[in-house]
Amino acid sequence: MPPDSEEIEDRVMPEKIPCIDSRIKDHLRFAANTSLCDRRAMVNKLWCYDVVQKWFKKKQDPPHGRCFTEPVIQRHVATWFLIYRGLIFASWLAIIVCAFFEFGSWKPWMMYEKWPIYLTNWGIMLGLIQAFIGLLLTTRRWKEQKKLDFDPQNITLGSIEKIFWFMFVIATNTAICVTITYWCCIYDTRIHNPDPLNMMQHACNSVLMLIDFCVTSIPFRLRNFWWCFTLVLLYIVFTLIYYLAGGLDRYGNHFIYKILDWKKPLPTILLCIAEALFVGVIHCVFCCLERAKYQVYMKIGGKQFDASQLPGRVKQDQVV
Repeated sequence: MPPDSEEIEDRVMPEKIPCIDSRIKDHLRFAANTSLCDRRAMVNKLWCYDVVQKWFKKKQDPPHGRCFTEPVIQRHVATWFLIYRGLIFASWLAIIVCAFFEFGSWKPWMMYEKWPIYLTNWGIMLGLIQAFIGLLLTTRRWKEQKKLDFDPQNITLGSIEKIFWFMFVIATNTAICVTITYWCCIYDTRIHNPDPLNMMQHACNSVLMLIDFCVTSIPFRLRNFWWCFTLVLLYIVFTLIYYLAGGLDRYGNHFIYKILDWKKPLPTILLCIAEALFVGVIHCVFCCLERAKYQVYMKIGGKQFDASQLPGRVKQDQVV
C-alpha cells in the first residue's frame, strides 16, 4: 500500500474503531498530528537545503551571450532598440559633462580637482562605461544579424559580455544606493541646493538604470551579490588613504562626506558595514524584481513571452 494511503488510514483510525476510549482516541489523534508536523518540518528543511544548494553551491550554467544584446520583448535587435541604446549612452554622457563642468548648478564651485573624490561621480562614471559597452555590443549584433547565415544561438558569452554584465550589475546597485543614501543621510538644505545638476546626479542616475533594467534582458543572480561589495571596499580604502594624506572636500573639511569621517573611526566603520549590507539587500531586491518583471511581461504578452521562448533567462535554475 502506498505511504500516503497508510498516513490517511492512521489519521482516521481512532474514529473508525468505536470501542476505543475517547482519551485513547485523543492520544492517537495527537500522535498522528505530531507525526504529520514532523514530516512537514522535514520537508521544509529539505526544501531550504535544496535552495541553498541551488543558489550557492551548485554550479550554474552561464547566461546565453544573446541576453546582453536583446530587449526583453524581442529575440532580435530592432532599430528602435539600437536607438534606445544610443539615447541611454547620450544621457549618461550629458550627466557626466554637466557634473564635471557644473552646468545646471545654482552655485558652481569650479573645483575640478575635487570631482573624482565623490562616490556619486564614481557611480555616474560606471553608468557611462556600461552604457558605452552596451551600445557597442548592440551595434555589433545589429550589423551581424543582417547576414544570411546569422544564428543568434551561436552568440557566445565572451569577455566583453562578462565585463558588461559585471559593470551593469554594479552600476545599477550603486545608482540606487547613492540616491537613497544621499537624500536620506547626506542632503543638507543649508549647503546643498535642489538644482537641476543635483537632480541629475542623485535622481536621474537611478531612473536611467531602472529603465535599462526593465527594457533589457541582462540577468541578476543572487550568488553574484559580492560583485557590488568590490566597489564599496574600493571606495572605503580610497577614503581612508585620502584622509591619511590630509585630503579635504570642496568645503575645506577633512573628510569627503560628513557621515564618513575617519576622525571618528568606530561610527565610520559601522557605517561602512551598514552600507555594504545595504548594497547586498539592494542586489537581492533586484533579483526578486527580475522574476516579477518577467511575470509581468508574460502576463501582458501571453504566449508571445512564454518562458521557454526567452533566451535562457526565466527558468527557475537560471533566474538567480
